[in-house]
Amino acid sequence: MHDLATSLMGNECLIVKSTNQICTKSYRHLSLHFVDAPKIDVPIFLPNFGHLRSISFFQFIGGSTGVSQSFLEFIVSRFKFLRMLDLRSSNIEVVPKKIGNLKHLRYLELGYNPKIKEIPSSIYKLQNLEYLSLMECEELKALTRDVKYLISLRYLQLTTMQKHLPTNGISCLNSLRSLWISNCNNLEYLFEDIGCLQGLRRLWIYECPRLISLPHGVRKLRSLEHLRLRTCERLDLNLSIGSDKQDNHDELSNTWPHLRYLRIKELPQLVEFPQWLIQCSTNTLESLEILNCSNLKALPELMEKLQALGVVNCLELSSLPKDMDRLIALRELTIRGCPKLSERCKQETGEDWFKIAHIPYIDLDDKIIKSTEN
Repeated sequence: MHDLATSLMGNECLIVKSTNQICTKSYRHLSLHFVDAPKIDVPIFLPNFGHLRSISFFQFIGGSTGVSQSFLEFIVSRFKFLRMLDLRSSNIEVVPKKIGNLKHLRYLELGYNPKIKEIPSSIYKLQNLEYLSLMECEELKALTRDVKYLISLRYLQLTTMQKHLPTNGISCLNSLRSLWISNCNNLEYLFEDIGCLQGLRRLWIYECPRLISLPHGVRKLRSLEHLRLRTCERLDLNLSIGSDKQDNHDELSNTWPHLRYLRIKELPQLVEFPQWLIQCSTNTLESLEILNCSNLKALPELMEKLQALGVVNCLELSSLPKDMDRLIALRELTIRGCPKLSERCKQETGEDWFKIAHIPYIDLDDKIIKSTEN
């Protein structure tokens, strides 16, 4: 991707590999590649540059090279017309307070900087910001309600030490399309008013071992198409639908999410699919992946548009949905590490073979037993 971006920007992009590098021309896009240097300081030519539009620091995640605080302060003071600032894995500890002066900034990458403990309040002044990543900022104390002032934000990645995400914060981001919450070791609950995110299309929750449940409002995310849940040992997906008047099926039928892609991995609390999740999948789900759910006993039914189904390492799963043979849109089926289910799906002899014989591509324990190429 970097090479492609560089080729598209042509002569406007400069790759810097040394702070002593000589440059006599002004560029709009700057990419710094320092592999062995312990700290990156201001290149000697940089003070003479004009209006930079993007600055990125290239380093492998977990690398030892860091960006000096003086360099960061210089960037936010000197280049006020920046559109993109990529500080991924740059070993920074303090985000400059003046970062709020970058009024034109649209893309801010702060991910994989585990020593960041807080972000300055001025960051919430970036009303043109569309992308913000705080992924793997494991010591970040909190994302406050003031995040709601990032009115243009479309993509948010977050790692935080918080136990609860506050209401009237993220939920106020009407432009938000993708929300990725990961590696939050203390997080027990999301924000209950998540249902206000009517434009949200992708919700990914990874590696949150103490997360107890999803908020009831997740059922009101009418634009949600992609849902990924991974490695949340305590997560119970049951939302107790039917417990109050607001849960009446007729009232909610037009507000359900219409999922197209669902991926679930390492959720030991999942025994069977809750009704709300089945409702979100009926007539719309195209891809379903279930991995390492050791206690899952049954798959959902009524997935008329399902095109791809993958089930891996679900030891208790022993049968396919009753209507499996009627899923004519299904093109790919993968079953691995599910001994009970594999036995029933053996070609010609298995009890459930008649349910899957119509599928063009079948991978059973890494053996292709039927393929479009045959």
